[in-house]
Amino acid sequence: MNIYLILFALYVLAPKVDLYTVGSAAIRPEDLISAFAFAIFVVTAKRKFSVPGHARIYLAFVAFGLISAIVNIAQGGLVGPVYGARLAQYMTWFFIMYEAAPKISVRALRWTCLVVCSIFIVWGGAEYFGVISRIGKFTGATERLTINTSGPFETSAMLAMLAYAAPSIWLTPFMVVLVFLTQARITLLGVLISLAAARPGRTMAIGFAGAVVATVAAQPIYSAISKSRLGESETPLAMAGLLSYTWKHTPTVPRPSFYRERFLNGVLIFHYMPNTRGDLSFKYRAVRWPIIIKSTAATWVTMLVGWGPGAWSNAVDGYYVRVFGETGLIGMALFIAWIIAALRTLKARSVGKFSLVMLVVAAVFIDIFTSSKVMPILWVFLALEHARHPFVFREAKALFRVGPVQPLLPAPPAPSGPFIRTRP
Repeated sequence: MNIYLILFALYVLAPKVDLYTVGSAAIRPEDLISAFAFAIFVVTAKRKFSVPGHARIYLAFVAFGLISAIVNIAQGGLVGPVYGARLAQYMTWFFIMYEAAPKISVRALRWTCLVVCSIFIVWGGAEYFGVISRIGKFTGATERLTINTSGPFETSAMLAMLAYAAPSIWLTPFMVVLVFLTQARITLLGVLISLAAARPGRTMAIGFAGAVVATVAAQPIYSAISKSRLGESETPLAMAGLLSYTWKHTPTVPRPSFYRERFLNGVLIFHYMPNTRGDLSFKYRAVRWPIIIKSTAATWVTMLVGWGPGAWSNAVDGYYVRVFGETGLIGMALFIAWIIAALRTLKARSVGKFSLVMLVVAAVFIDIFTSSKVMPILWVFLALEHARHPFVFREAKALFRVGPVQPLLPAPPAPSGPFIRTRP
């Protein structure tokens, strides 16, 4: 088994608990694993360095975030450089896995994903039934799974990406159940949109089957949804109306620290809500987003370069608002350019493209592109596709089947060694 693949599996499985805090940031077990893997890579790497266009754009985005952190060092202190460096840390897995790709077989990658999924299924079941306690910052979310992450949104995206990468008739249904138990509504929408884009025929068949099931079991399904967070969802029209109201009434703050004191930790935020009925989580966003946008656009300097990474808190609950608030228009342009370049580069129905489309949708309501679990997984998928590894182009097949597994697209031979193609 390849050492990089073992370390990556351990990274994904490592519980997201703080070992040492640095301001609002912290050092976790996954950071130590990542540092160890990168150290091995630096010492032993032999393959010629290859950076695709979309990765270069992302490196420019990370570099500009660090520039913004330096510009705002008087306001944010070391928080900005630490948060900016984390994005670079997650990206190291791209270079590590690109180096390892020719030495890893399809079977090894698939089995690794399936073992990780199996552990998460057991972990999620034990958490749901109260056998083990929750970890991270969502310990009070008694009805939502977090497994080894700091929140259900990160968990849902991670599980969806792994389930799509290595589907199995024995494991995929359980992974789908776990995704639903996180009650992350925007992730579920992202999965549906990404599936519809990647597999329109299969999505229509699933939708038809779902409609039949919903018709037969309408009452229990409605009862279950009405008691969960899914039943609290606002309509798009209601969301737009609320944002229009808060945009007119919310103030412009002089600095992010004022926002953190009054609107993040204080009770002032309720003063700008028309009411607290319905979807309270969106009402928080509807107040905070306009404050961040208007305060960042208040001066030419902050509108162009933002207030620095991490300036507005650990979570803004909307990554596009976060990017603008932290890196301004220049950072926003670089980030959007990265998404466009990556989507144009990735092949249709590949694991990387499915994951990126899902995350692009989820980022509307989640800071998903800062996730220490999701981003390394995405970079690994992008690295494997850049290396033209057949694993990322495979059809969704069960593990135990008769006959060979055919890749969706013919994979050209690797420049630095053959891939090992095996039958599951």
